[in-house]
Amino acid sequence: MITCKILPLYLMILTFGLSSATSLPTCFISTPFVGEWIQPGLVDLITINNTWCSLKGTCLTSIGQQDVKNKFIFYNEQTRCKRCILFIPRHYNALQYRESECFDADDDNGRICGSITPDTVLYTLFRDNAESTSCPFEQSWYFEKNRQLSTSCQPKAFQHCFSSNTFQLTYNNRCPANQNIRATCFAQFIDGNINYVVARSLDRQRFICFSYTKTKRDEQYIQPNEVYLSADDTCRDLLTRESAIVLNILPSSYHHQSESQIQVPPWSYGRWLTVGASGSNANTVYINNTQLIMKMNNDQTVVHDLKFTRLMPSRRPNENVIRIKAKSLEQCSSVFYCIKLIYRSSSVIDLSIGFDEHGCKDTHLHYTLFKPSTSSNISCPQMGIYKSSNTYRPLIPVSTCTTGLWTLSIGCELTNKSEVTFSSTCRHDTVPDVQIITSLKGICLASWRTDHRFQRTIILYEQTRAFCLIQPLKPMTASWILSESSCTHFSASSINVENSLRYSDTCDLYKKTYQYLTTNHSSISRISYLLFCFLFVLFLCKY
Repeated sequence: MITCKILPLYLMILTFGLSSATSLPTCFISTPFVGEWIQPGLVDLITINNTWCSLKGTCLTSIGQQDVKNKFIFYNEQTRCKRCILFIPRHYNALQYRESECFDADDDNGRICGSITPDTVLYTLFRDNAESTSCPFEQSWYFEKNRQLSTSCQPKAFQHCFSSNTFQLTYNNRCPANQNIRATCFAQFIDGNINYVVARSLDRQRFICFSYTKTKRDEQYIQPNEVYLSADDTCRDLLTRESAIVLNILPSSYHHQSESQIQVPPWSYGRWLTVGASGSNANTVYINNTQLIMKMNNDQTVVHDLKFTRLMPSRRPNENVIRIKAKSLEQCSSVFYCIKLIYRSSSVIDLSIGFDEHGCKDTHLHYTLFKPSTSSNISCPQMGIYKSSNTYRPLIPVSTCTTGLWTLSIGCELTNKSEVTFSSTCRHDTVPDVQIITSLKGICLASWRTDHRFQRTIILYEQTRAFCLIQPLKPMTASWILSESSCTHFSASSINVENSLRYSDTCDLYKKTYQYLTTNHSSISRISYLLFCFLFVLFLCKY
């Protein structure tokens, strides 16, 4: 019998023994496990810090070797029991764990952790708001029909997307509408020779997990032969291939079998610039034997990236026109286009782009492309002097003048019939006594006709810029300088009297002055003429 004198001491000892299980924690959960995690199937997030895990309780101690401490004993105040949890780190954004049953507080920690076996249920956690990572494929993976599946609705492909972090799981036409899922990859890891990928749908409603074995040929990794797709969105069977959906991948040549080898003519190759734009807004077009790429903003922004798929037969064998079918990857699907290239000269081509859905009958984007050059062997058409009215407003950025007369000289240089001069003189808006003289020199790169109305000529100036010169087929009437992107297709509103340069005179006056200064007249005559010009300039400067 316990006497009353020693009863208080006995109760103190008993209380100390019971409270030992809930004493201050002596473990520290490592940083890779810390954060907020999603466990598919649970509504609330699981929060892990250095000493505590929600739903599991307070960490009491870690079990294992000094360098491997992935087993932790947690005590739950509500259930008054403790359990062992084995964390299996897979990736910074993916964590798996197995846990024991709940044991009494005084049970041996080693015995509790020893109850965890490879057959214990494996749970998967995904970091909340995880940053995306690159997906493992650079091209789409297409799957064979799996005849072992009981359902006719089956995955069709992992569709490669424009963003390397995104892919689309597409299904065959036996599935309900909107079955396709677009997902972002956020975790990859390797276990043995097997690669595992974890992704989440863009609507954040489900997870997609799959595994595959890398295949090597000639010391380089190639497309794998099969994929094991997790059957549910918990990814619980991620490491268990027996319960996954097996998808055999078709050879990479399968979805390219309809594409033939493209052989575009050499005159289309190279780096081209678009007419009408200037500075940072200029478009650059690159064409080779496989694709057409258009960039803008000093090559910082890709406007078009079109892969050639088929060269369409020419209607006229000797015609300098080619038509190409092409495709572009936009988001996660391919959009098909029609491209038309027309040869104008060795430095100029016309480009038209349309959508294949219109049967390549209509094109919607038109560009005239040119290659910068320092010389040209093409004579400009309709040579002469053209002058504007007082209301003329140049459509290309060549002057600060808001008013003034403009003069266009075409082919008046005796030594260079391909040269064009566009000049003007005006008074400064804020300082009227100051005259602004603008003179722009260019060369004709190409000239052509596409209808019975206008002659089209592309003028290169400042080495990397060009504009369109439009003239009626009736010679010696007028000229228009346009800033549009195509010399062949332009707005009819640009051709009006207000912005025209009317024919004024031939080049004879210019030529006579030039000849007088360069032919073999007597020295006295030439000196007299030069002296007269000099005195006339002095007179003007004085008054």
